[in-house]
Amino acid sequence: MGTTRKTVMRWERGVTPDQAAQAAMGELFEVDPEMRVRTEWPNWLPVDPLGNVSAPWNLAGTIEALVETAEHAIMDRRHFVLLMGAELLLPVYNWRINPGPFVALQARGRHVSEALVSEIEKLVMIRGEMSQHGGGGMLNMLHSDLRYVTILLKNGTYSESIGRRLFGAAADLGMHAGWAAAEYERESAAQQYLFAALRAAAAAGDHARGVRIVGRLGMRACETDRLRDATQLMDAATAEAERKTPDVVQAIAWTYAGRAYAKAGDGATARRALAGASTRLGRATSGDAPAWSRWFDESWVAAETGRALCDLGDHKNGQKEIIAAIRSWAGAYPRDRIACLSVLAVSHLRTGDVDAACDSGTQVVDLLADQINSDRAQKLLRDFQKELAPFKDSASARDFTDYARSRLVAA
Repeated sequence: MGTTRKTVMRWERGVTPDQAAQAAMGELFEVDPEMRVRTEWPNWLPVDPLGNVSAPWNLAGTIEALVETAEHAIMDRRHFVLLMGAELLLPVYNWRINPGPFVALQARGRHVSEALVSEIEKLVMIRGEMSQHGGGGMLNMLHSDLRYVTILLKNGTYSESIGRRLFGAAADLGMHAGWAAAEYERESAAQQYLFAALRAAAAAGDHARGVRIVGRLGMRACETDRLRDATQLMDAATAEAERKTPDVVQAIAWTYAGRAYAKAGDGATARRALAGASTRLGRATSGDAPAWSRWFDESWVAAETGRALCDLGDHKNGQKEIIAAIRSWAGAYPRDRIACLSVLAVSHLRTGDVDAACDSGTQVVDLLADQINSDRAQKLLRDFQKELAPFKDSASARDFTDYARSRLVAA
């Protein structure tokens, strides 16, 4: 590219690089070429996400964090910092001591009507259902939706009640975008979306949403083997859930805590957490449950209990719980079914049942071929195939390998 220090200094002072230089930098930072072309220089460059964390924990800081996320988070190509330890816990601590609400009457630009907010809320629900199918396109849609809502929050005219609903929509969109980013193993981007979502939930004064988001942060730490972070995040989520959220939200938090502690090898704490989740779900009343929590029932406790028990080596009981959950879901929740089926397949292998393992693995292959577009799901299949390697000479393993090759190539 023939770049000199003088050239770089000119870019830093506001001179826009030519297209050849931008293309070279995009390749260096692994930025999608289409995304680079669509996004104005320098907004597609990787940046340090700490501004998302360090902005003041108030209304202005929340808007700042949402704007930063809406401009930059989708550009993550694993060059951002993944926060761990104290830096990861700092925004959660800020949320705990200052849970909001921050929103107030605002009069700036376009009037935001109740009808528009109602349509946005409907869209958010649809996006949540669509996110079960994964895909890079899903993340792009969620990011665009979040950016639109952020523009309304920053520049619109709205009442306090409308502002709360807009921040609630931003919280849900950020949470869904975080999960979609994680499906493509973009963990630092997932953190940015989830931090922005937590701020938005606080701005709305919605503590139950905040508990859910901290739980999601904990699950991301759990599934990427940052187990101390996972258990500390779940301790915060359960403590805040117990303070002032409905029983069903408490059940969700304790279920996630059970998963985290099981993955960390603390069986006693995991079992207590899962038992606590069942107790709280049993006493929940439908009138108290937030609209977003209506999906959570006994089948979800069973699924997470099964995965936790398998992590603890109790494969017989873990398999029983997972199978019951999958049957309850029928054809719903493909993203979660593929995760549970992957755990089930590996669990069967570890108990010597190759036929059952390959049957579960075949269902994973079918979901990947027909419904799921996700790097994370592909990794789950590869992990199973590695575990299957010692049994490669069995008839079931050979049939599975041939089937997977034909189905996934055809897809």
